[in-house]
Amino acid sequence: MKKTIKTQVRIMFIASSLVVLIGFVGCSKDDGIGPAGCTNWSEKYISQAEAYSNASIAYSNDPSVSNCNKLKTEGLSYVKALEGILNCVPTANLSGYKADISDLKAEINSTACDE
Repeated sequence: MKKTIKTQVRIMFIASSLVVLIGFVGCSKDDGIGPAGCTNWSEKYISQAEAYSNASIAYSNDPSVSNCNKLKTEGLSYVKALEGILNCVPTANLSGYKADISDLKAEINSTACDE
């Protein structure tokens, strides 16, 4: 359960960091600042973040093998969504963002669901 809380904190940290980046970058096709496809880029990961958070809550309430597998599946879908917006992250923040994604992916993959 402690690991689940840590995971939720990491999810919220990454999501909040991206929201702050949105404020600084303001990526859109109209302003010519960001690359194509960065309009409303937070929408590309928010639904996956919510699904991962819900799976984490379900696993906290009932740490079954089924809920653990769902947590891992939703977690990896969230990681994939975050990787899908790499071209929208400002270069100055890119290495830290990639490191956070890598850490999260390793943590998700290290979760054992065979208990």
